[in-house]
Amino acid sequence: MNISSEKTDLKKTYLAIVTMLLAILCVDMYMVVIKFLGNEYTVIQLAVFRNIAGVIPLFILILFTKEHISVFRNLNNKFIVLSFFRGLAFLSMNIFIFISVINLEFATAMVLTFSSPFFIVILSIIFLKDKVGIYRWSAIFIGFFGVVLIVQPGSDIFSFYSIFPILTAIAWALSVIILKFIPDGHSTAKIQLYTLIFNVIGGVALFLLTTGHAEIKSSQDFFLMTLTGILGGTAAILFIYSYRLISASKMASFEYFGIPSSFVLGWLFFNEAPWEQLFPGVFVIVFAGMIIIWRDKVKQKKTKVSREIN
Repeated sequence: MNISSEKTDLKKTYLAIVTMLLAILCVDMYMVVIKFLGNEYTVIQLAVFRNIAGVIPLFILILFTKEHISVFRNLNNKFIVLSFFRGLAFLSMNIFIFISVINLEFATAMVLTFSSPFFIVILSIIFLKDKVGIYRWSAIFIGFFGVVLIVQPGSDIFSFYSIFPILTAIAWALSVIILKFIPDGHSTAKIQLYTLIFNVIGGVALFLLTTGHAEIKSSQDFFLMTLTGILGGTAAILFIYSYRLISASKMASFEYFGIPSSFVLGWLFFNEAPWEQLFPGVFVIVFAGMIIIWRDKVKQKKTKVSREIN
């Protein structure tokens, strides 16, 4: 590799890291808004607004990439069905994480969602027939041990709402697995658009089937609800962009910056400091996640060397 290509790769790495950190900040900020609004409005209302407003950054992306015509071409039953289930997975994830941040301490709710890598591995075994060795199995058991340390079932800290961050992680893992079945040739914007369409349809259906929804009390609340969608939609685009710049195994570890940021935001906005509940379980979860990332990186290197030899 020459010097110019090394510099280019370094710039891509720095850009990917900055983009990832911005995405994490967007997620954390819109979750802060959700926690503020959670006492006034139902979770379904907040989910519907988040997903409808999430169209705004997506449409900007479509116009920027000039895909406003191509996103409606080459549609087939397989793509539509997969987009439907992915939309439901995202809707479930929104509802579960909203319930979590509204009813639990902010940092606790956000940290527990980092158990998603373990569920991705498990679902990969079930649906993708992936072979998992001792390292990944070890990471799964270590990660679940970290989750148990935080949730503390049977103790006074444990509550019914402690389950919802885990359900969030499972829903996210499902959306990742479904993505693997979508055929090549469909752009990121196209996949996100149809996922969001079914997400919104599902949310509106739930809204009509449920009760207890409150009228929007002020223009400020309306703005904040819309802001959750803009921040959430922007975060989704930034995550995709960062993962496309460099390999996923290099980027995945930077997602753990969401842990200290959730601590800081929970302390600043809600005066929360759940140190006793989160430690040492948070270290165990991060350690287990790093094992999975390291193992993926090793497998990628072996595959690359094998291809070069052949």
